[in-house]
Amino acid sequence: MEKKVIYWQTLLKRLKDLSTLMVQNLLNNRSSTLRCHPIKWEGTSENGFGLPNEEQLVDTPYQFSVSSNEHGRVHGFFIDEVFYIVWLDPDHQLYPAK
Repeated sequence: MEKKVIYWQTLLKRLKDLSTLMVQNLLNNRSSTLRCHPIKWEGTSENGFGLPNEEQLVDTPYQFSVSSNEHGRVHGFFIDEVFYIVWLDPDHQLYPAK
């Protein structure tokens, strides 16, 4: 994935900022620029992450925005207090119809 430097800088800043939050604070955050919410696979280009033993690993898949609209989303899941990034989606490919 070849992206401009500003994408990577914005992504790293978002991850740094989010790393200071507790999971519940992140999930309850209603910021219009963050948009953290569960992924509903219906209406997406995928039916799961495609991980081995995914049904045992992933309780709820989540996504959040890197910035308001420009840099796409990050997709992954929580195990305890750790968010595991599965996909970076700077071009909104998970939702191709949008």
